[in-house]
Amino acid sequence: MPAEWYYLLSFLLGTLFVIILIPIVKKIGRASKQVDQPNPRKIHQTPIVRIGGIAIFAAIALTMISLYLGGKIPFLEGEQIQTMITISLGGVIFFLMGLADDIWHLSAFYRLGLQLLATIGLWWQGLKIDLSFLPWDNVLMTDSLSLVITFLWLAGVANAVNWLDGLDGLAAGVVGIIALGILFITLENGNFGVALLMTPLAGSAIAFLWYNFYPATIFMGDSGSNFLGFTLAAGSLVGIANEAGVGNLLIPFLLLGVPIGDMLVVIIARLRQGKSPFHADQIHIHHRILAKGASQTVTALFLYSLTLWSVSIALVFYGLEKPWIYFAPATLLLLGMTWQVKQSGKEQQS
Repeated sequence: MPAEWYYLLSFLLGTLFVIILIPIVKKIGRASKQVDQPNPRKIHQTPIVRIGGIAIFAAIALTMISLYLGGKIPFLEGEQIQTMITISLGGVIFFLMGLADDIWHLSAFYRLGLQLLATIGLWWQGLKIDLSFLPWDNVLMTDSLSLVITFLWLAGVANAVNWLDGLDGLAAGVVGIIALGILFITLENGNFGVALLMTPLAGSAIAFLWYNFYPATIFMGDSGSNFLGFTLAAGSLVGIANEAGVGNLLIPFLLLGVPIGDMLVVIIARLRQGKSPFHADQIHIHHRILAKGASQTVTALFLYSLTLWSVSIALVFYGLEKPWIYFAPATLLLLGMTWQVKQSGKEQQS
């Protein structure tokens, strides 16, 4: 079977499994009372099942198992298979940590501690930022810096996606777009194992919107956002940042510009107010846009367009052929959605 068919099949399987599994997870969530109750800080007005991440995780796992049972994948080599296994192992760990948080509401510092322990283990397994290009002879210093950067990236992106998951359909749509961006780049640079992981991730995240776009009937919860965020972080790290060339270190930041930018702005704002970076409030980017009078749908679509534009810049920066094919439409779409947000603000004022 041609390589292209593997990617198409994995995307379709990820999509199909999510659509099948969500109704089952909904029933489990209601029966176990795993629902997110409304409160003054949250946008939704009715209790909604919050463990949709189980369906996303299971869909990707079932997709990869199906491909494995289908026989050897000819375009994957030993090192790429090992990379897939390591990322998948990390995904399981971050999913379970997120699920534990959904059920028992872990404190922020406890979650960070668990993420640090997980990162240390994954770092020893080879999931790390490669700093061998630095002109240092001190291996201890290089390894220590590598561990710190790896932790900041993996835990930072996982938490950034988690923080972005405060509006119906927002995190799922943003993740789906970023995963496609990573897919295109890793297909181009030959990291086919990472590309194959991104395909069902994109399919399952996009399919999740069928149930999660406004008005949402299920949330992905911390299990879904942590799992998806980690997988994006790990895939962009080993599939792009570790490739030769200083420019490749910047591309993951462009791909993940929306969730990372939102996190940095929020942390800085909270610190200026003398609050903890983990203080719950309503100053995320989607809260600010909603406050201008935009609806949940317009807000989500605007942030999709902003993500698509950021991803298109990453593709241009990487050097894919004919960059205007994706950059020009993304720019026009962003301009159109920006106009729509401004119109919503004017309508509210009038």
